[in-house]
Amino acid sequence: MAEEWGTQARTATGDSAPAPLADDDLAVNLEVDTDDTDSAIGDMTSLPSTASVRSSVYETVQENGRTYHRYKEGKYMLPNDDVEQDRLDLQHQLCLLTLDGRLHLAPIGTKVHNVLDIGTGTGIWAIDFATQHPSAHVTGTDLSPIQPNFVPPNCHFEVDDAEDEWMFSRKFDFIHGRTLFSCFKDPAAVIQSAYDALAPGGYLEFLDALLPMQCVDSSMDGTALGKWTPMCVEGAKNLGKDWTCTAKYKQYMKDAGFLDVQEVRYQWPSNTWPKARHQKVLGMWFHQDLLDGINGMSMAVLTRGLGMTPEDVELFLVDVRKDIKDRSIHAFVPMYVVYGRKPE
Repeated sequence: MAEEWGTQARTATGDSAPAPLADDDLAVNLEVDTDDTDSAIGDMTSLPSTASVRSSVYETVQENGRTYHRYKEGKYMLPNDDVEQDRLDLQHQLCLLTLDGRLHLAPIGTKVHNVLDIGTGTGIWAIDFATQHPSAHVTGTDLSPIQPNFVPPNCHFEVDDAEDEWMFSRKFDFIHGRTLFSCFKDPAAVIQSAYDALAPGGYLEFLDALLPMQCVDSSMDGTALGKWTPMCVEGAKNLGKDWTCTAKYKQYMKDAGFLDVQEVRYQWPSNTWPKARHQKVLGMWFHQDLLDGINGMSMAVLTRGLGMTPEDVELFLVDVRKDIKDRSIHAFVPMYVVYGRKPE
């Protein structure tokens, strides 16, 4: 069995983080909290600020009140404006909480020289990795040039499409990608390109969400929230993309030639409905991530893919937002970390 399921780890809150998930039960370890007070996590009236200083966004396209990348216009269906950039930086903190403060799970060792982060977004992962590994050179690529001007000297960014032919002049020791399920028409081909670009013994790791949303019970049945992600998946399919591809990463990596492929599963609750404190904290952060990102995730895929009007989308999202805030709806998004090693 290739899955790796980890051990209990101490979290910043002082609790033991739940072990990653095994087998096919995506809802295992999630227990509903029947106490409406959320006393387990204390004051939740505000989240830490994730605002950062970045270079101004340029070369953008306006659509339905949001801005999108101009390079390869229309290929990526989420916006790249300030609202989305702030959300991506918040999501970075959520990923760190999920992985107990780690930037990755792959056992890459200490002798890492060249690192690639595809779909780097604001570049925050690449910057953090470069800061923690000053002897490594980190390259971040994205369709949008929204990364900051001032970065560590061992970090740089390029505008690039990971579905084009990879033209790097060097091999990489570690290639990383995060929340890429909405990016590619052929994720298997991207994984094959990563395999070819790795040095022998190098690792590829993806951290990604699996859509549609799941629920531990029947509380999501018949709700707007229950309809939302299936509609997004359908719209994306009409546009040639499989937003359920995360569950296939493990096999794609094996098919590409990776060895020791591991799949580690977590959960992001829709709000603070879980009983366990660590899961409640994850729910608090993901709740904000959802509310900040729901328009960006939905607008293009539902208007372009399902033919909805922007007004219809906004009206529908009013009810989805209400459901996201409803602690009696016990929804979550399965999260996967999948990594593998190129043979020596």
